[in-house]
Amino acid sequence: MSHPRKGLIFSKAILVYCLLALTFPVQAAASVYPSPLALFLGCAGFIAGLALAVMFFLFANKELGLGKWYYPGLLLVNTLALLYLVIHFDSEPDQLYLVLLVSALLINLIFFIGSKQAFPPGDSEAKSFSKFSVILVACADLGYCAVLFTLPLAWSVYGWLFIGGLIQVLSASLAGLAAAGQVNSKRFFALFVPQWLLTCAFVVLLYLWLTSMVPLSWLLASILVSFTLVLLNTSLVLTGLLNEGREEKSGDTKISSEDLFSYTHDPATNLPSYQQALKQFERVLKQGGNQRFAAIVFKPVNFQQVNSVLGHHNSDLLLLQLAYCIQQKVVENTALVNFDASHQPIRLARLQGLNFLVVVELAHSPHPEKIIIKDLCQQLSDAVPDAMSFKSFSLNFELAFGVAFAQGHEAGAAELIAFAGDALLDAEQHQQNLSYFDNSTTLYTEQQLLKMERLKQDLMEENLRWYLQPQIALGDKSIKGFELMVHWYCETEVAQELHEFIDIAEQSGEIHLLMKNMILQAFRVLAQLQQLGIYRPLSLNIPSKDLLESELVDFIELQSGIFAIEPEYLVIELTEEVMLSASTRTKAIIDQLKVLDIGIAIDQFSGSYESLRYLRKMAINQVKIDCSRLDGQEENRADKAIINALINLTRSMGLPMIGIGIATQEVEKMFVAMGGEVAQGKVINRGVVPDELAIWLKRWYSQYPQAKEGKS
Repeated sequence: MSHPRKGLIFSKAILVYCLLALTFPVQAAASVYPSPLALFLGCAGFIAGLALAVMFFLFANKELGLGKWYYPGLLLVNTLALLYLVIHFDSEPDQLYLVLLVSALLINLIFFIGSKQAFPPGDSEAKSFSKFSVILVACADLGYCAVLFTLPLAWSVYGWLFIGGLIQVLSASLAGLAAAGQVNSKRFFALFVPQWLLTCAFVVLLYLWLTSMVPLSWLLASILVSFTLVLLNTSLVLTGLLNEGREEKSGDTKISSEDLFSYTHDPATNLPSYQQALKQFERVLKQGGNQRFAAIVFKPVNFQQVNSVLGHHNSDLLLLQLAYCIQQKVVENTALVNFDASHQPIRLARLQGLNFLVVVELAHSPHPEKIIIKDLCQQLSDAVPDAMSFKSFSLNFELAFGVAFAQGHEAGAAELIAFAGDALLDAEQHQQNLSYFDNSTTLYTEQQLLKMERLKQDLMEENLRWYLQPQIALGDKSIKGFELMVHWYCETEVAQELHEFIDIAEQSGEIHLLMKNMILQAFRVLAQLQQLGIYRPLSLNIPSKDLLESELVDFIELQSGIFAIEPEYLVIELTEEVMLSASTRTKAIIDQLKVLDIGIAIDQFSGSYESLRYLRKMAINQVKIDCSRLDGQEENRADKAIINALINLTRSMGLPMIGIGIATQEVEKMFVAMGGEVAQGKVINRGVVPDELAIWLKRWYSQYPQAKEGKS
């Protein structure tokens, strides 16, 4: 993209070229219209058209005020007077004196306008020199006017050259200031230099015209070009003044140093704020190339005692003392990033809450990174006074640190500070002094986010895989019921069961949508079973107590009406952990489920004292005992004894019991030997897809004809 100043200069060059081309039309007009009045009217019409356009712009923007109208007004009057005099010139001495006088006033006016416009208010040195130059030229001009009519004709012309030369010398001096970098050189060269060069050309051409060395058309072209360029610069400068005025009205004025400090620094500790530290850290990261940095976020872990005893206002005094001590300790450490733009470095920043930040560049030390970090953290800890006191209150502060590393641009400043903050939280939770951020958790978090998005999409599209596990009476092989199971395939061919992706559903907030999908699928399966003449209960596992809400009961009742299926054929399974951790409100939800005749089962029954007390209070339809460890391995002897005791306990209490996890013939035999009757597991069937339920029932009844007696 081209620079706007270059574009402005280029546009002016094109304009000057076009106006110089007027030399030939003006010369042609002088030959076609020999009348001086006709030539004057043609030129006057040209400059008046330009001036009126600028004056209309100024009139439409009244915010500039009437004080700026003298710029184009004086310029227009002076130029018209000069045009009239040179076009009607007939070599009379009085006319020559008037031409010299008006032309001197014109170049003085051009110099005055140009020097005033070329420098912004901030360039005080250039403004002072410009003011001195204008006064000097004005004095010389007044002296010239005073003696003009008394001088001989030749001396009057030489006096005119002196005035013109003086203006050019002063203009060159201003150009020298711009070249030395003492003023805004871009603004100067864009506005003043082209105008100065054209004024030089005008002075030379007027002298040559007076000595009959160039035709009138050249002088007229010089006047028109100079007038147009001065008018263009005037309009540009006034437009800038207008925008500055609007910015002032809208509040976009210069901010004082005190206000700027309050915006960028924390009022309690006078340290740079989070936003200021972030801005400086990002700048260092961009300039540092591939340098390696470490962000260290730390806090006084026992400061809450101060807030509770002294209150926040008084505790800020201790916090200020703490910040001052630490800042003084690290101010000379040049490996730390400076968070302040002032000459005095501030290498400590205040984040949210009680968190502070330092950032260290690790490339300048030959020692291992963790040694550098550990040594720096020890210096920060040593900077804290042994006992900080306020009035009669005294406390020894302890610091905890969180550290995160970054190489070049692999992590942004805000992200790196957040990682260090996470490491600090980990240090607090584990009561450690120092903790490093584990970058692998970032990848894990990203993968979790992708899984959450994928699960949400699959739930919306009903893209889960459903299957049924039959619950069989091992004696006569009759079907006692089914359990609805679900698999989810997340970017792999390996199926995840409900307990494996339930956390993702909870983190993504889609747990309720998942539960509704399960209830809807359960009623679909019940409708399919009853169409086949199988009136058996279907179990549905609810893995979280957060699902036990009135909305769940309402949705079950709604689907029962839609499918015209009695709710008694639905069994809600709750783990023992969920049952025991249920609040009074969730226990009321369980009561509502029982009012609808919905069966309640306890999954993963352990026989604990708390669960037995709960069983006495509530009518439970069945319990499930995990029998997967009933194998021949010697190390499972204790588990076998526990399972045996649970089976005997449920039989003595008259509780319907189902053994789950029956995966092999050996486990099945052991379960039967212990008195188990109803089983569920892979030894019976790994899972029946609902679409193939009719086929499986036909095969089962053909294999076990005696099971048909309990068909309905």
